[in-house]
Amino acid sequence: MRITKISYLLLLLSISFCRLVGDEIVPTPKEIAPDGEAIAAEVAEETSQERLVRSLRSQLQAIQIVKGDVDELKAQMDAETNEVSIDEIRKQLDDKAKELRKLVIDFQETAAGVDIGLFEDKPKEEFSWEKQLGEILRPIMAEMEAATSLSRKIADLRQDEERFSERKKVAGMAADQLGRLAQVAPEGGLVQTALLEEMQVWREREQLASNREEAASLQLENLESQEKGLLEGSTTYIRKFMSERGLNLVIGIGSAFGVFFLVRIVLVFARRSRKTDNPKNFGSRVFVLTANLVSVIGAVAAMLIAFSATGDLFLFGIVLLFLLGVAWGGMKVLPQFVESLKLILNIGMVKEGERIEYDGVPWNVESLGFKCRLVNARLDGAEQPLPVKELVGHHSRPWCKDEKEFPCVRGEWVQLSDGRTGRVLSQNPGQVVLEERGGARITFPAGDFLALSPRNLSESTFRVETRFGVDYRHQKECTTTIPKKMEEAVRKGVAAVVGEEMVKDVSVEFASAAASSLDYEVEVDLDGSCAEQYEKLEYLLQRILVDCCNENDWEIPFKQVTVWSR
Repeated sequence: MRITKISYLLLLLSISFCRLVGDEIVPTPKEIAPDGEAIAAEVAEETSQERLVRSLRSQLQAIQIVKGDVDELKAQMDAETNEVSIDEIRKQLDDKAKELRKLVIDFQETAAGVDIGLFEDKPKEEFSWEKQLGEILRPIMAEMEAATSLSRKIADLRQDEERFSERKKVAGMAADQLGRLAQVAPEGGLVQTALLEEMQVWREREQLASNREEAASLQLENLESQEKGLLEGSTTYIRKFMSERGLNLVIGIGSAFGVFFLVRIVLVFARRSRKTDNPKNFGSRVFVLTANLVSVIGAVAAMLIAFSATGDLFLFGIVLLFLLGVAWGGMKVLPQFVESLKLILNIGMVKEGERIEYDGVPWNVESLGFKCRLVNARLDGAEQPLPVKELVGHHSRPWCKDEKEFPCVRGEWVQLSDGRTGRVLSQNPGQVVLEERGGARITFPAGDFLALSPRNLSESTFRVETRFGVDYRHQKECTTTIPKKMEEAVRKGVAAVVGEEMVKDVSVEFASAAASSLDYEVEVDLDGSCAEQYEKLEYLLQRILVDCCNENDWEIPFKQVTVWSR
């Protein structure tokens, strides 16, 4: 890369500026005689403006050194005839030209105190359709770059300071070594001359590194004085963001909400004006779904149009990037989204008015939409709103005739498959509390309660049954007299306890001829209001039957053990 005429012009202007401010002519590399102690003394007394002038002077010295290298390389390339050597020199010349260009820009930015890059027209790059995402991200990345520009410049200057310090150290060591060798070489000889020339080259490199280190150090000190704390910097950035883009943001959000609520209001009036016998038919559902989608899509489109109209590509890119992220994530949940739409339209696996089992509890599907509602009238406060996605993967079925949503209600007596009997104190979708006789309370998760197949004793009628046996000596009357007398005694005894109107039916049947007794099955059907006395009635039947045997001189057998012997 070659130095343009504009760069040389800027360089001459910069040198003139430095001469005017410093009131001295910038020395050539050979005239430079660094005095570290003198410079340190001056730095201690100088003002900030003087420090800036010193920084500019150091940068100009570095520019002159690099410019000398460029001129030397040009002269070498003009004198060289070997194509290979010319290519190598050209590469070195390009590197030096880039270095010189950077030094000139650093000088200009230090002197002016602004970013020169803002005034340079950068060549436009053409992007194919595959790189359109880069176009979208460009304003966002530019905003982030601007927000972190000071921090990045400080980090770069710190690296430059360390790098040039190392270069200065190495160049000084090399120059000292060459100087010692030159002292012991033959006076005026070819070796001494070569060593002195090489020492001069390393002294120039040392001086260049020293100047650039000092310039980087002064620039770093200047920028660090401008750097603010994290909280103050964040507050400043937010304040700047709101002052530059606050109005655009308000316009965009206002447009989105305006379109959204406008479509919703139109939807409300349209639903009122539509005359239909069934507001939940397929056509109405499609209309509501379409209106909701239009309200969301219209709101987003209005926001994009507002940001585009105000020319705020940063906010436009943020919204568009968010939409791309949503679209990318939506690709993975597309099947679930389709199933959700089918449920909303009531054409999916779950339909309104049908039975569904959710979390182990039966429910009636009251309504389907973006928000669904499940109801169980037999549970306490059992109305459960759910987002439609929660029902994806479930299925419902029509209710059977006389099928109940739950086997019992609060206050009823139930008997579980494990033999426990109790009254239902409370039942909700989460748990069922059962109170046994005596006051002990048992809490079951609703699903576990249903798994124990509760038998409702209070709903209509229930049956108390027991088995009783008499001795074989009464075999002649075991199928005639004994069953009738037992039935009369049971009916009379139970009625005396619960009331005659509560006894629905009494049955005594000869069951079997067991090993040591003639057994009877005794069954009593009672009204559900007597369910609280279920266990008491079981014991009552045994007492009534024993009293009946005593009255009729029927012998009650006991278990016999037969021993065989030879």
